[in-house]
Amino acid sequence: MKKSFDALDIRIVNALRDDATIGYEELSRKVKAPQQHYYQRIKKMKENEAIRKIVPLINHEYFNYNLTVFLLIGVSDIKEIERIGKELSKFDEVMESHHITGTNNILVKIKIRDNSEYRQFLSEKVGAIKGIRDVHDFVTLNTFKEEPSVRLKI
Repeated sequence: MKKSFDALDIRIVNALRDDATIGYEELSRKVKAPQQHYYQRIKKMKENEAIRKIVPLINHEYFNYNLTVFLLIGVSDIKEIERIGKELSKFDEVMESHHITGTNNILVKIKIRDNSEYRQFLSEKVGAIKGIRDVHDFVTLNTFKEEPSVRLKI
């Protein structure tokens, strides 16, 4: 797929990143351009998957999802990384899943409510996946910044 975008597309995406509920009139003011082509540009970016979806940015703590945990997962057989990564990605608690370099193979970020739910996640979900060699976890104490995307540069 050929990636075709310009500075206006980037300004539109950055404005939507800040507030996806913004109307076309307000969007026009923010990006300092006429609004006649916004709908088509946004539609095209959705079709090209430049914008995968527009979703609310949830405050997880408001809903009592108070723990963020990063898991470093080692696999027994390197040929199984794709399968294991996809299986992990199916769990609702998983926000991110990455194939990484180093002594471990997969990095997973999860959001859960408490330690009890975390133990259950580890034993019933992660523990049920064949081919996982080991799991190292890192529970966050405080989050300084958490964004769903980076601000794009023009």
